[in-house]
Amino acid sequence: MAATPRPGVAQRPQRADRQHGQALVLGLFLVFATLAVLLLMFNTGRVVDEKMRLTNAADATAWSVATLEARALNYDAYTNRAIVANEVAIAQAISLISWMHYFETAVENAPNLNQVAASWLYKPGEYPRLLQLLAGVNGTSYLDVGSGGSLRAIVEGLDIGLGTIATAHDAVANALSLSQRVMHASLDTGIAQAGFANDFVRRIDPEMRASINPISHGFRNLTRTMAKDSAQGDARQRIADVTLRSRDAFTRERVWSIRGLNLPPLQRKVELKRRGGTELIGYDEWRALDTLEHQGQRMKRWRWRWRRTPLAWGGAGFTGDEGADARRGDHGDTYTSNPITTLNRAEPAIVDAGAAHFGGLPETRELRDLSPAAEHRSGVTVHVAKARERLRGSGGIGSVQPQGNLRAFEATAPGGHLAAMARAEVFFERPAARSDNKTERASLYSPYWQARLAAVTPTDRAWAAGRQDGMALP
Repeated sequence: MAATPRPGVAQRPQRADRQHGQALVLGLFLVFATLAVLLLMFNTGRVVDEKMRLTNAADATAWSVATLEARALNYDAYTNRAIVANEVAIAQAISLISWMHYFETAVENAPNLNQVAASWLYKPGEYPRLLQLLAGVNGTSYLDVGSGGSLRAIVEGLDIGLGTIATAHDAVANALSLSQRVMHASLDTGIAQAGFANDFVRRIDPEMRASINPISHGFRNLTRTMAKDSAQGDARQRIADVTLRSRDAFTRERVWSIRGLNLPPLQRKVELKRRGGTELIGYDEWRALDTLEHQGQRMKRWRWRWRRTPLAWGGAGFTGDEGADARRGDHGDTYTSNPITTLNRAEPAIVDAGAAHFGGLPETRELRDLSPAAEHRSGVTVHVAKARERLRGSGGIGSVQPQGNLRAFEATAPGGHLAAMARAEVFFERPAARSDNKTERASLYSPYWQARLAAVTPTDRAWAAGRQDGMALP
C-alpha cells in the first residue's frame, strides 16, 4: 500500500545519476581557440606595425637617396659656375697684361701720336677725347723719363704677378674639375647610394637592410663627361660657350675710334682706331691683343693714298702644353680694322703670361641631352627588407614563441622577409619665376635640382617580386 504524502511537506524530485567532466573539455577548446585568436591578433598587429615601419623607412630612404643625387647635381652646377668664374679671371689677367704692354708702347710712341694729332683734322666733337688721350700718354711719358724708365719695370712686375694669378686660377679650376670626377666615380656606379641607403635604414632599425634596383636607376645616364678625350671627341664646347658669354665688357673687346673730317682734296676716311679683345683660341689657349692705329687717305698725284701709322700694340697669351694655336680670334676686329699693327707688331710681341703652362679648359659635367624635349629626370627605387626571424612577432624575436599546433598562426613572410618598396625622382625646377619671364631650362649650370617621391614602375615590381619567391605584387 503506497504511502500517503503528508499535508504541508515538500517532496524532492527524483534525479538520474549525475555526469562529470563535460564542461572542462569544452573549456579547454575555448581556451585554445582564445589563445589562437589572441596570437593571430598579436601577430597581425605586429606585422602591420613592422610593415608600416618598413614602408615609412622605404619612403624616407628613397627620398633621401634622391636628395643625395639632387645635391650632387647642384654641386656640379656650383662647381661649373666656379670653373667659369676662374676662367673669366684668367681672361681678365691676360687682358690686363696685354693692355699694359699696349700702353707702354703708346708711351714710347708718344711723338708719333703727337705728330698724327697735329697733321690731321678731326670732327669737333672728337677733340675732347683726343686731348684726353694725348694728356694721358704724354703725361705718363714725362713721368717715365723723370723716374729713369720705371714704367718698364712696372710692366715686367705686373707680367709676373698677373701670370701667377692666372696660373693659380687655372689650378683652382682643375681642382674643382677633379672633385666632380671623384664624386661621380661612386655615384654613377650606385655604390655611394647603396651605402647611404643601408646606413640610413639601420639608423631607423638595425635589423633593416636596403637595396637599390639597378635596372631602373637612371642617375648614370642623366649626365656625361664633357672632356677633351671623350667618346664624342673634344666635348668642351659647352664650357667654352658659357665662359665666352660670361666675359666682362673690358675683356670681351676694347674698341673705340676718333674720326676725322672728310675734306677733299685734303683728307678723307680719317680714323684713329683702338681695337682689342681677349679670346679663347680653341680650348687650350687664352690670347689677348690690343692695337692703336691711325688711318687716313690723302691725295698724291691725283690719287687717294692710304697712310697707316702704328701707334701702340700689345699682346699676351696663356698657352696649353700643346703650344700656341695657329687659329686667330676676333679680338675686337683688330685683324680687319688694324691689319698692319696687328700682324707686324702685336702678334710678334705676344707675351707668355703663364708661370706654368695653361692646363686648358678642364673637364666638366653636363646633362647627356640638352634638348628642351628631353626628359631631365632620374629615378631611384629602394627596397627595404627585414628577415622573418628578426620581426617583432611571435615567430620572430619576441619573447612569446608558438609551439605545436599554434605554429599555424605564425606571421610567415614570403621569401623569408618582410619588405617595402618606394621610388623617388630627381627633377629640375626653378623655385621662383625669373625676373625676365623666361623659362629656366635644365642644365648643370643652374642649381635648381630637387627630389620628390614618385610611383614605382612595373620594372620595379617585377624586380621586387623576384626577391620574394616570385609572388605577384599589387
